[in-house]
Amino acid sequence: MEITPSADAPDFALSPDPPIRSRRVAVLRLVRTALSGLVWFAIVVILLGVGAAAGSTAVWATDAKVPPQVAAFLRRTGVAMPVRAVQVEQAPVKSGLYDRELVTGIYDRASPSIVEITTSRGERRGSGSGVLISPNGTVLTNYHVVRDATSIEVTLLDHTRLVATMLGRDPQDDIAFLRLEDAPPSLQTLTLGDSDELRPGELAIAIGNPIGLDRSISVGVISGLGRTLRDGDRPMRHIIQTDATLNPGNSGGALLNAAGEVIGITNAIERAAGRTGFGGIGYAVPSSSVKRFADRLLAGEHIRHAWLGISGQDVTPSAARELGVTVSRGVAIGSVVGVGPAARAGLRKGDVITAVDRAPVETMDAFGAYLDRRYRPGDRVTLTISRGSETIETMATLEPWPEGDMAP
Repeated sequence: MEITPSADAPDFALSPDPPIRSRRVAVLRLVRTALSGLVWFAIVVILLGVGAAAGSTAVWATDAKVPPQVAAFLRRTGVAMPVRAVQVEQAPVKSGLYDRELVTGIYDRASPSIVEITTSRGERRGSGSGVLISPNGTVLTNYHVVRDATSIEVTLLDHTRLVATMLGRDPQDDIAFLRLEDAPPSLQTLTLGDSDELRPGELAIAIGNPIGLDRSISVGVISGLGRTLRDGDRPMRHIIQTDATLNPGNSGGALLNAAGEVIGITNAIERAAGRTGFGGIGYAVPSSSVKRFADRLLAGEHIRHAWLGISGQDVTPSAARELGVTVSRGVAIGSVVGVGPAARAGLRKGDVITAVDRAPVETMDAFGAYLDRRYRPGDRVTLTISRGSETIETMATLEPWPEGDMAP
């Protein structure tokens, strides 16, 4: 930036007591002088402000007239004396979180790997998003996007439409793998990142097809980790929360980190009662859940998660008084499915689970997440139960979650 003062700027000093007939001229000179001083003062303020805020360097040229009052002010403030023009060199400025070059670069690399998915269920049609994860045409999406579909069609970047079939599915984690039929060679793909390394506040970029607007991008942050959502009574665990804008059609799309890696598959939004549209809270299935069963899903398996067959609530000191239990932490059983694993192990409504595998139980979410991560259907788990004044240790054989929503 270059600021060039007028070459004929007048001095501030005026001759005293001008003649009557010259007063108009004197007034005009006074106005000119005041304006000139204001201009110089503004220049100095700007220079001081820019220098302080951006770490800029002022480089002055030669031979310009500076009012003495301005010169004195500059000397007092320690600013170099200007003599003709100023050139300010500013360091590159990034607006905090948002880095335009980074985000646009990620979009350019990632968006060709985002596909649109169209499904038919009889006369009903639906749409969503998917992510190409292998050059031979494997697509990762949400299970709910393709659930019960009688036909699945995938649209690529160049508008090519291909038929897809389901490979494997994990309904509880809301994950499905599709295979494209007659896929062109060397499709551009995205890499799965490590969602376990995420921290709240990190950059989050969502790309998908909201309401049919193909390959739309929104930018936000990771707002929270380890959330639990419920599809009916069936929990989805370890969910990522983000404020990147999501809308219907984003389901199955990519949530990317600052390296352009897929760290989540966007699958849900939170809506306040009586409101429509995005309210600032969106969710994504973490890439760690995808990786956990990836080999089995690619082999065409239907993933079933371990199920105990209870509902419960956290026990805190205040809840313990209300429930009339003698322990101050654990999970108080609210209901037991009559034909489930917990019932077969002798658990009852009102029991408090205080430990699993002899490790303390603090919350229902933590207890459920532990069973989900550590066990498969058919495995046996050791539970410690508080019942009245008794402490009981029992073994339960876990079963697959029922296909319907009959049980917690």
